[in-house]
Amino acid sequence: MTKDDERKGLLIGSYRLERKLGEGGMGSVWLAEHRRLRSRFAMKLAYGMRDSGERVQLKTEAERMKALDDRRIPYLVDYLDEEDFAALVMEYVDGITLEEYIRGAAPMEEEHVLSIMKGLCSIVAFLHDCRPQILYRDIKPSNFMISESGELRLLDFGTALTDEGRLKGSAGAGTPGYAPPEQLKGMSLRADADVYALGAVWSYMLTGQDPSRPPFHPLKGAECGRMVGRGSKKLLDECLSADPDKRPADASVLLEELDKIRPGKEAFLSRLEDHAYRLSLILSLLCSCVLLFGRYNGRASEEAELILLCIDLLVLLWCILRDSLYTGGSFILARSWNRIYTEKRGHGLPK
Repeated sequence: MTKDDERKGLLIGSYRLERKLGEGGMGSVWLAEHRRLRSRFAMKLAYGMRDSGERVQLKTEAERMKALDDRRIPYLVDYLDEEDFAALVMEYVDGITLEEYIRGAAPMEEEHVLSIMKGLCSIVAFLHDCRPQILYRDIKPSNFMISESGELRLLDFGTALTDEGRLKGSAGAGTPGYAPPEQLKGMSLRADADVYALGAVWSYMLTGQDPSRPPFHPLKGAECGRMVGRGSKKLLDECLSADPDKRPADASVLLEELDKIRPGKEAFLSRLEDHAYRLSLILSLLCSCVLLFGRYNGRASEEAELILLCIDLLVLLWCILRDSLYTGGSFILARSWNRIYTEKRGHGLPK
């Protein structure tokens, strides 16, 4: 029998443990029922002495949640501080994680992704606008819940930091692939560190490539495919910049930039360009056939040959420039998109 089996049904204060919901670096989370109220809550448990890192962190998380008044963040119900354990009791959000949703839906349509991104940014912007400012530091799909009513909720404030100005991170905080380079190095952080993580979630939804898997980096705009507009690609690249100064300053700024993107118009222009591209290839093929036929029969004049040849060269030049624009001028980037498709087919990820 495992420790989890032993704890199932255990009474902690007025709460009875029903089943384990998850495990984190700061303790395990259980579904618990209040014995008298018959209401269900989520309970995070941390064991050890009162001065242990896990218990100190849990108490800090409870104090932070108490100060946050927003429907999109679970409310604090109770905090139990016993001799050998502490328990944080909070609202239980029934639904699925954003991670589970992305796995079943990615790659997703740009317009739908932008709608989700605005919801995520709105929640994180609330934290960034607090005084003192709150940095979440571990933004990833598994920390967001989609409730049964379709509402986005942000969970787990165990790694969040509150301070004025620049905040010192730690090398252990954050998730590789979602955390920016400066966070993984334990450098000081600003709100744009959370913006980088939001960009990684954005990339995951557009491409289906999980940044938390090897090689542990999110795909950038050029690798998102041709059905993603240039406005989205440009802003995504800014979010994922290794230079913090080139990212949107915080989630509020990112939300403003997202509102400026018009996916419907960009998608229409993209389709129009694709049709023009196909027509130009057909025209080039016809010109080549006419040129060869004229050469074979000796009926084509030099002027006509020159015109047809120029048309072919212009179409060829457009093809080169267009492919360079969409692949960033790199054959490796172009192959990365094929790698995504191969992995999705080979490992059973959502198609």
